Amino acid sequence: MKYPKINTLWKRDEKNKNNILIGNYSKEEFKSIKYWSVTEKIDGTNVRIEVQLRGDENLSPSGKYVEYKGKTDDAQIPTFLLEFLQKTFTEKKMRKQFNESSKIFLFGEGYGPKIQKVGKKYRKNVSFILFDAWVDGWWLEPHKVNQLAKELGIDYVPILSVTTTEEVIKLVKNGFQSKIAKEELLAESIVARSHPLMLFRDGSPIMWKLKYKDYQRLK
Repeated sequence: MKYPKINTLWKRDEKNKNNILIGNYSKEEFKSIKYWSVTEKIDGTNVRIEVQLRGDENLSPSGKYVEYKGKTDDAQIPTFLLEFLQKTFTEKKMRKQFNESSKIFLFGEGYGPKIQKVGKKYRKNVSFILFDAWVDGWWLEPHKVNQLAKELGIDYVPILSVTTTEEVIKLVKNGFQSKIAKEELLAESIVARSHPLMLFRDGSPIMWKLKYKDYQRLK
């Protein structure tokens, strides 16, 4: 299961994809939602932890109960990050945490030194930060994902606020310092999820992203 595509709030100019078209929503659903749960988007490498715990019929083709993958099945995870994931998300730990569940997907970012140019500003050692979770057919509400991260002893993306579209736009346009970086670092962007959680017709969460750079390009 791959993570759903996150659309930018606004449509992009067909002649110049770098430019957003302010006021033209990329999805009609975005117009109708008043409040959004907003988190900081971390500049790392996409990671998903696939956990299948009940019965051999649920095993992946590799025969493993816990697998570590990138954005796509073919994406290569750096060795140093893979070693961290293997130590952090062991089968024993996953069975203890999800003893009543059968299939789980944890979505997050590998981040830290050697991951993206700004990685070393976030922290001094490699880690994983959770931003979403799917358990037995259900997407968890953001506060439940945050709680899960605490129980697993891992990071959760910084929660910025529950607010309106207008307030989110103001925040992004002005720019803000990362809430998790150990050094001064302008946050890359935000992700806004409907509050309370709602889904598109295909079953994926209604959410959008917006980057500081999107507005800087228009100046």
